[in-house]
Amino acid sequence: MRRPRLRAALSTLLLALIPVLGTASGATAAPRDTTPSTSLQISYHADMAVDAVNRRLYIADIVTSSVLVTDFEGRVLRTLENKPGAADLVLTPDARTLYVALRDADAIAAVDTRTYQEKARYPTGAGTKPVRLAAVGSTLWFSYGEDWDSNIGSLGLAGGKPVVRLAQVPSSTWGGPPMLLSSPSAPGLLIAGEQYVSSGTVRVYDVTSGRPVVRTEQDNPGGISFVSDLALSPDAGTLFIVGGYPYTHLAFRLSDLAVEHTYPTSNYPNAAAVSPTGSIAAGIDNSYGQDVYLFEPRATAPTRVIDLEPGTGRSLRPHGLIWSPDGTRLFALTGEYGSTLTLHVIGGGSQ
Repeated sequence: MRRPRLRAALSTLLLALIPVLGTASGATAAPRDTTPSTSLQISYHADMAVDAVNRRLYIADIVTSSVLVTDFEGRVLRTLENKPGAADLVLTPDARTLYVALRDADAIAAVDTRTYQEKARYPTGAGTKPVRLAAVGSTLWFSYGEDWDSNIGSLGLAGGKPVVRLAQVPSSTWGGPPMLLSSPSAPGLLIAGEQYVSSGTVRVYDVTSGRPVVRTEQDNPGGISFVSDLALSPDAGTLFIVGGYPYTHLAFRLSDLAVEHTYPTSNYPNAAAVSPTGSIAAGIDNSYGQDVYLFEPRATAPTRVIDLEPGTGRSLRPHGLIWSPDGTRLFALTGEYGSTLTLHVIGGGSQ
């Protein structure tokens, strides 16, 4: 007759202990949740771009040689085909032109975002295979080539005639086409990160003269190898450099690439994105468990932790996070090569 009372007492004790047991780790103390998703008919992605004017998301698929267009709710609107080896995307500030690096066509395409028609295709040279893009003023910078024959080139679009210049940095500088990043908040600067060699070298170039001049550089900054993502704060003072190790997300001063803050996450970081308001999305390659940690600037614990596909074994794609320009939505891509990808639209903030 006493057993029911004993069970009730134990249940009360366990309920009291749950909040204590649930906060054992600072990195997992934030609430976890899931988010709505849309299945995409692509199995790979190379880059994403967001269009604030037309409220569109563009996803480059290097395998199907296409660019997928969705709205901000994740609904697929159309597919831009005949984009051979669509590898990277850059949107002009007025959102009227989307530039697409065409690895398999040795060219860069210019697409009108109102009509979705290709209005120009700029050859970059036979065998160049451009894969990464960044815009600084009226110049498109692109990384190209293979292995130690890789380099950085430029496509000048000022004036009436486009001008392509190859081999803008010394030969054998890069062991593969580096990831490129730029920002209007960092005028005249081009950031490059080593994706294919364990050195994980990151260089900040001054390109105001028309040729890249190294302003600062670091090998294995913060111990990072094989750079998988780069992201800048809104004021461009802080650079996030992401690699599979160490098992945290590191923020660096852009001026000298010194570590200025550590964001506690978990194993195998592979993505980062910073919203216009400064909120940080830090992604990891985790097949079973949390995929995205949301932080406020310089926070020591996340405000929110998200498991995108619980129990499926599917994980966040490298370079698979991007914010909407107003910071109200975070777009995330999950999936494994050979299977369809999933687009997740996450509401911004810590709620």
